[in-house]
Amino acid sequence: MKTIVLKQKEIMKRIVGLLVGGFFIVTAINAQNEKRNAEEDANLSVSLPKPFVFSINQDKVYADEFERQFLKNINLKEDPIAAKDIRSYLDLYIKFKLKVQDAKDAGLDTATAYVQELQMYRDQLARNYLYDRAVTESLIKEAYDRLKYEVRVSHILVLVSPDASEADKKKALDKIEEMHRKLMRNPSAENFGDMARNESEDVGTKSSGGDLGYMTALQVVYEFENQAYNTPVGGISPVFKTEFGYHILMVTDKRANRGDIKVNHILVRVMNKDENSDAEARKKIDEIAANILSGKETFENMAKTYSEDYNSRYNGGAMDYINTAQFVGDIDRQYWADQAFSLKKGGDITVPFRTNYGWHLLQRVNLRPLKSFDDKEMHSMLKMEVQKNQRSQTSVDSLVVKIKKENGFKLNEKAVNALLGYLDSNFMKGKFDELSIPEMHTITSGPAKKPVKIEYNLRKMEVFHLADQSYSVGDLCTQLTYNTKPIQGTKKEGLDRLLNAWIDKTCVEYQDEHLEEKSVEFRDIYQEYKEGILMFNRMQQLVWDKANNDSAGLAKYFAAHQAEYNWGDRFDVEVFFCNDAKMMKTVAKEVKKGISTDSIRREHTKKNVLDYAYKSGKYEMGDTFLFSPSRVLNLLFDDAKSAKPKYRKPGIYSIGPVGDDFVVVKVKAFLPAGPKTLDETRGPVASKYQELLEREWIETLRMKYPVTINESVVQSIESKLVNQK
Repeated sequence: MKTIVLKQKEIMKRIVGLLVGGFFIVTAINAQNEKRNAEEDANLSVSLPKPFVFSINQDKVYADEFERQFLKNINLKEDPIAAKDIRSYLDLYIKFKLKVQDAKDAGLDTATAYVQELQMYRDQLARNYLYDRAVTESLIKEAYDRLKYEVRVSHILVLVSPDASEADKKKALDKIEEMHRKLMRNPSAENFGDMARNESEDVGTKSSGGDLGYMTALQVVYEFENQAYNTPVGGISPVFKTEFGYHILMVTDKRANRGDIKVNHILVRVMNKDENSDAEARKKIDEIAANILSGKETFENMAKTYSEDYNSRYNGGAMDYINTAQFVGDIDRQYWADQAFSLKKGGDITVPFRTNYGWHLLQRVNLRPLKSFDDKEMHSMLKMEVQKNQRSQTSVDSLVVKIKKENGFKLNEKAVNALLGYLDSNFMKGKFDELSIPEMHTITSGPAKKPVKIEYNLRKMEVFHLADQSYSVGDLCTQLTYNTKPIQGTKKEGLDRLLNAWIDKTCVEYQDEHLEEKSVEFRDIYQEYKEGILMFNRMQQLVWDKANNDSAGLAKYFAAHQAEYNWGDRFDVEVFFCNDAKMMKTVAKEVKKGISTDSIRREHTKKNVLDYAYKSGKYEMGDTFLFSPSRVLNLLFDDAKSAKPKYRKPGIYSIGPVGDDFVVVKVKAFLPAGPKTLDETRGPVASKYQELLEREWIETLRMKYPVTINESVVQSIESKLVNQK
């Protein structure tokens, strides 16, 4: 059953990856199609009749869709495109579309689970399009240009909550502005550090004079990052605000990004602060270092035996890639990383050094420089980070401006002001009651001597207009009920914030609703996914589930093809890998006495878990990959071919040294070549049975749905693409 499931996953990966793209390659598709962004505003509905490649019933597959899918799934870096490549893909794509048509006729496109899954996917995909791409690209470039450098900053913080009263905000601002004035009279690093120690409210950096160490792009809130990169070395920033409060920062150094480094690590902890404990730890790390440097022991073995870094110990001290800037605010760990970067080449080892965690040794494995901006993986990572970072709001704001301009946005200030006059203290407390707003509103106009009173239906007054949709005061009142936080600032400031947030949300929702019209790329990817999931669900019903559940059909298929499934010669053995000849002799005796394998293992791993290993099973000659070294099976099978084979007889044999081990083999039986049973090869048989079911299904579909191929269009595609590389 496990093999069958794996086969299904493999098929799904091929189908979705090669035919329909899917969510997990959206980023790659975006990168490949950036040049198409300029086409996104084109009118999709006005065009000449499009040439079609083939049709199924009345549904046509046009040349642009076929070419796009074909080119996306061929490696142009390898051989030039040949006509047979196009014909082969045409056959594959026809089969795909036949399966999709069958799924629709079976009603799978209206199934609740499918509709829900499709909506979830659309929501995820749409996020890649609900921003201004030009602005996003500039933000990506800005982030990369900053990533090329690491800046060291110190900062002073005066805490203030986003929900603080205006009085508390002013008090905090006055306090930090006074500090800033004092710093600007004497803008030295020493003066900044003293003020941070005495006045800063960041308890994590207060004692170090506000020193955060080195940082780079995409690690801190955007406004803090902006100030860090826009302030020169030795300079002090203006006062600025983040969600945490008010800040001043000083840039004390700037250096090129050193990349990421991979190291092996040994740690000996200092459990308390007394001198004896520290001296004992230092002595231990020195002895470890001496053993490694003398060649007596490897770094890996020393780490496995003595390191107290339990995250890396069992991997021989191996750690993931790290960089200095990932430890923003932790000067101790940045110092640790600096020791790693001081190593010049692979295999070099630091001298023992001390941090608050204890005594360390590092061994350099590899250095990975910052990837280029043109690297697809780098660009995709930056795009993802920018979109989830605060800077993404800049791109969304730009999109909203475009939507307003393109769709005739108009704001009716009179309606907003009319509503403002009716807002009371409950609105300021975040307890707005929609019923407190009257239905009718009276406006007095005309000359003072003869004023005219005009009554309006306040709730129906238009607040703003977007495209062909009008949004009323009643709609705005509904939005105000969703706010449960007290209003900061004046009544008008609060209403304006909530109104603008609603307008922005409405603009983005409008863009989302019309994405298929506005973005060729979005429409194509979404269609691919819709069809891919339909086909997958139909395959699940008619091929995979049937192969799993049709035991009679599977047995019949196996009986017809049994000659294809055979074992080679096999040994049914237990193999004992020992540390030395003495242990080999002892283990051989223990096996002969019938002592359990668990007892043997416990006895011989007391000193070192690596001294002993055990394997058992039925092995063919081709299974040598299961052994380290593979020579054990080589010896058994070479002997089996000899005139007087020794190991073909059941028994316990001390083979002697094989590689670094001394080996004992218990031969339970030699099993000559012969046919497999269905249970012994159910996975491969089920896989072949699935292929048969799929072929039969396709034959049925070809009879059910007439396919018409437009040969002239296929030939024109061949003329255009053949020999392209």
